[in-house]
Amino acid sequence: MKKKEKPQDMFVNDAFLAELFERLLDLREKIMEGIDPKASNISLLNMKQYLNLRKYDFSHLQDDLTKVGLSSFGRSQAHIEASVDVALKMLSHALGRDLALSQPHLSYEASHAIMDKNATIFSSSSDKTKIMITVPSNYNEEEDWFTPLCKEGVHLFRINTAHDDVEAWADMAREIKEVKNNTPKIYVDLAGPKIRTVLDKSKKDEKIRVFYGDKILIKAASSQKTKTKKGRCKAVIGCTLERLGSITQVGDAVFVDDGKVQLMVEEIDGEDILCVVVSKDEKGSKIKDEKGINFPNNDISLKAISVRDKEILSHICEYADIIGISFAQSADDIYELIGELEALGKSGEIGIVAKIETKKGVKNLPSILEALTNYGNAGVMIARGDLAIEIGFENLATMQQEILDLCAAAHMPVILATQVLESKMKTNIPSRAEISDVAFAHKAECVMLNKGLYTLETVKILKTIFSQMDLVFRKNKLLYNASFEWK
Repeated sequence: MKKKEKPQDMFVNDAFLAELFERLLDLREKIMEGIDPKASNISLLNMKQYLNLRKYDFSHLQDDLTKVGLSSFGRSQAHIEASVDVALKMLSHALGRDLALSQPHLSYEASHAIMDKNATIFSSSSDKTKIMITVPSNYNEEEDWFTPLCKEGVHLFRINTAHDDVEAWADMAREIKEVKNNTPKIYVDLAGPKIRTVLDKSKKDEKIRVFYGDKILIKAASSQKTKTKKGRCKAVIGCTLERLGSITQVGDAVFVDDGKVQLMVEEIDGEDILCVVVSKDEKGSKIKDEKGINFPNNDISLKAISVRDKEILSHICEYADIIGISFAQSADDIYELIGELEALGKSGEIGIVAKIETKKGVKNLPSILEALTNYGNAGVMIARGDLAIEIGFENLATMQQEILDLCAAAHMPVILATQVLESKMKTNIPSRAEISDVAFAHKAECVMLNKGLYTLETVKILKTIFSQMDLVFRKNKLLYNASFEWK
């Protein structure tokens, strides 16, 4: 009498393995479609193979590979062809078939060696995830602010040119360079074209408090109007954008200060817009000077490298190890900065980081990565403040993972930024959600902390979490479906 097959053995038979083998061969063929195998840059070749993969839904194939104990490629972004080839060879051996495959263009070992080398843009430290701190304007109120942080494990300091001036930045850089024994790197953010609030000179140090239903008039930089009808609105604020009325429509959303104040356009008055507050906060919402304004419903085309950025570049290049391009939206933005650095004799010497914080930046990320890869000394920042507003808060979790994966495919190191342990920085008490967020941030090559009263304490807890995650962290299997941003 024939022995009855065990239920768990029925799907792992030769027919199942043969079907899996054919599906994998099809996957390999799709990965190689339209790609020049003689491409000189191996990182770009791998990125294009990965982008080809993400045009299709292979999540069911991944599940079936897991059933037979093979890799599901959920951690294979950096060496996708080699991972598929290993699975094919194992299946061909199990089926007793001959399989002639050329050597993969990039091995597992080579891909990680490239990534490790590229990640040294942030620091040569052996720490897996580097830490960057934003230097506050009042850092010099505390004697030797930088040394204790470096001793605790900070690898980079960020100078934000959206605030202070050339002299203040030079003073910051000088003190950073004077740190003994463990000289950190200096990252300088160009301010770029960020749209900001402009309060009346007499009110710059004040905070305008608004409540749900209040009306606010936002005046464009080009506005000629000097008077507002009495009682029409609770407050009048300026805006650095030249035109507002011609690029917005009634009903459009407007966000101020990384979404802390939410407005809706109610009326358009020339180039000015009258908005109603839709944030519901019993204590009201504060509007301060020089805070960002976002118009997520509108396509606002602004060059990432502003006139002011170009004017201060020669000063910055005296001390910057890395320069960040705020609101990078296309490869042209990268090439423009490269051109400026070439004119100053600094091309290649200073690293470039593209900050991804707009819809356009996300859409054009593959071409941005190509420009950065060709430059060689580069990285990407996921600037979650503006990005969350631009793409929708509900989409941020998925998008930051997508960006991390595509950057891994291009062997491009990543900085994760905005609100990392923000409560800890401000109050010395972290929220539970922040701790979980740091566990996710561990996937990036660098994490940026912003300004706060409890900087040293925050660095300590961050280092503790990272050391624990280094021991236990494993990425979960990523499912390759067809809902990818760059399909």
